[in-house]
Amino acid sequence: MTMRFINGLVGVAVAGIGLSVIGCGGTQAQDMSGYNSRSMDSSTNPVSSGTSFGAATLGSKLIPVQGKPAFVVGMNVSTFTGQPSHELGKNQFEPTAEVAYNPKAVAAGLQDIAVAGCNVVRIRLFDKLDGLTFDSSGLVSGLDETYMKNLSDMLGKAEPNKLQVYVCLAPVWSGTTSVKNPITDTNARTAYLKKAVIPLMAKLKGRSEVFALDVANEIESEIAGKEGNATDKGATWDQAREFLKATVDVIKSVDPQRLVSSGSGLHGWQNVKAGKFSKLGLDFYDFHVYDDAGNLPAAKELHVDRPILIGACAQISKKADNDLQAKSDLAFLSNAQKQGYAGALLSEYGKDPESFVTLLDKDGKHRPVYAQIQSFVASLAMNATTPVGSLGK
Repeated sequence: MTMRFINGLVGVAVAGIGLSVIGCGGTQAQDMSGYNSRSMDSSTNPVSSGTSFGAATLGSKLIPVQGKPAFVVGMNVSTFTGQPSHELGKNQFEPTAEVAYNPKAVAAGLQDIAVAGCNVVRIRLFDKLDGLTFDSSGLVSGLDETYMKNLSDMLGKAEPNKLQVYVCLAPVWSGTTSVKNPITDTNARTAYLKKAVIPLMAKLKGRSEVFALDVANEIESEIAGKEGNATDKGATWDQAREFLKATVDVIKSVDPQRLVSSGSGLHGWQNVKAGKFSKLGLDFYDFHVYDDAGNLPAAKELHVDRPILIGACAQISKKADNDLQAKSDLAFLSNAQKQGYAGALLSEYGKDPESFVTLLDKDGKHRPVYAQIQSFVASLAMNATTPVGSLGK
């Protein structure tokens, strides 16, 4: 389930919480049985393990944030201006649309996300093919220069706010008939990787503001069948996995130390548990889940060999209810921490009046859950100073 919002403007100012204490140094207990019960990926795993927050998370692995293993608390952002299809650059398929990038709105939004106590923000690129250029054959021919300039500016605005950006590659290939799909077409795949992914990674290499790369947002929407988009139209899982593996390999060839994942959507944790994303060279797994109660299985029950990040989560009920939102969001954060996950990213920062999960109201002010997220982060910061094994006693 992919959700977006309209016009992410800054909300009510709230005193910020220092983020440096969230980074959890120290030595983790060596019981890693929750992740190593079977060998699923032959690639080298550069992800460091970090301090557990209590008995329930012993054996979990954390992912480096700002260079130190930390529990991830973050938000998803699909747009800062309400125009995701032409926010960063010119969209070849919307020739009359002006680039909507607003540096002030971006700076204000990132600052506001930091105010909530977040350390990671997930931003989707190439929405509705924005920023990609195509030749007359429907193959990717390059990246829009304005797009890349504005993306660089956006990343630069994250650093002063002590945020890292989880960069998600999110083009929907099947939605435009004039474009060839690189998931199913080998020539299109070669063009996309050579003309878009390699140049993008060359620009991102060495940038400390980048947390990781999500190589394909909810690829299930492009896959036919009950474990995909529930229709008879789309790629096979073999084709999708080949596409994911090729993208990971290209990213690592340009930037070997860059962490990569691939967000699994539509089916909660089931496809990660089923091994659909194993043996692809991913550094951590990522799934998206929507549930009013914020329920999650214990990470060890998924029997995977990498840390697991909840890349997007929120209530599933389609009703605007501040109490329900707070219940769901706080439960996801708490359960992710208790059940051994690497963290959770909430859906979604913004004030889309048609969305029930956005964290701002229609006037751009914080909904009540904002203050509760701050309290959750503050409790993590306090517990991070407590020796492993003594929490909850």
